[in-house]
Amino acid sequence: MSVINTNVKALYTQAAMKISGREGTEAMQQLSTGKRINSAKDDAAGMAIADRMTQQIRSLNMAVRNAGDAISLIQTAEGATGEITDMLQRMRELSIQAINDTNNGDQRSYLDLEFQQLKQEIVRISDTTEWNGYPLLNGTGGVAQGEQPVYKVQSTPQVETAATFAQATSVVTEPIEQQKLTFTAAPPQINKIDFANGAGADAAINVDGTLTITTAGSGGTNSVTTNVALTSAAQGTPVLMAAKAVSDLNNDATFVAKGRQAIDNGDGSISIVYAADDGAGATPTLGATNSLTWTTAAAVGATPAAAPPGAATLQSTGTGTITVG
Repeated sequence: MSVINTNVKALYTQAAMKISGREGTEAMQQLSTGKRINSAKDDAAGMAIADRMTQQIRSLNMAVRNAGDAISLIQTAEGATGEITDMLQRMRELSIQAINDTNNGDQRSYLDLEFQQLKQEIVRISDTTEWNGYPLLNGTGGVAQGEQPVYKVQSTPQVETAATFAQATSVVTEPIEQQKLTFTAAPPQINKIDFANGAGADAAINVDGTLTITTAGSGGTNSVTTNVALTSAAQGTPVLMAAKAVSDLNNDATFVAKGRQAIDNGDGSISIVYAADDGAGATPTLGATNSLTWTTAAAVGATPAAAPPGAATLQSTGTGTITVG
């Protein structure tokens, strides 16, 4: 028959000794550190509160140290400025002393020597006064002296290979409007005056004079006569004559007041655009007050004969209506 020998009292005693030893260790730790909470197992909530308070206390202590450093910086600058003030006061004394006429040139040179030395000392103090490497009085405050820290920035490019679209459904209503545009009072007629004296001709003027152009409305109403001064030197070709005629017509206040317009076609001819009140318009009539003499290509070398510009021809007429929509 097997027998298991177990000493229950001894086991109880051993467990109690372990508990007593652990509690003794904790008590010794508290006695050694002077703190009731040394780890989270002592009091988790209390330790969190204590750590937060410790954080605040240490931050405030560092702020106090920062304020102390600032006070020290100001005291350093104050000491340097105090010395500079004393030197400036001495320089003022020397300058006032130098204006005394009882001093001779040598004595004033000694005063100036001290004055210049004080100036150099003020500059030296301004250049060398520093706090923790930062200059205070030379105008570059805030720029650290010596080696500067180096910062390296890196970036990793990212490429999107797929686009994501969110589906949306909407109804767009756009009104459709039909508009009717009617053009009225369009120029009823455009007459052309050809200074080239017909197809293939090369008219030229060889005598100075004034050409008259008379325009009128339908039935001869609102008649306007415009004088065009021509010279063989300045307007010896059809293109130049046409340009001069257009210029004089458009500069005629009466012609423009009737709503008419002259256009240079660039080929030795002009177009007279009548106003709506002129109706179909009358064919422009031409005349020369100083007996202009014309020559054509067929008459070169022959006796000059009277050959005025070609007759006016109808270019366009009527009104129109355009409907859009």
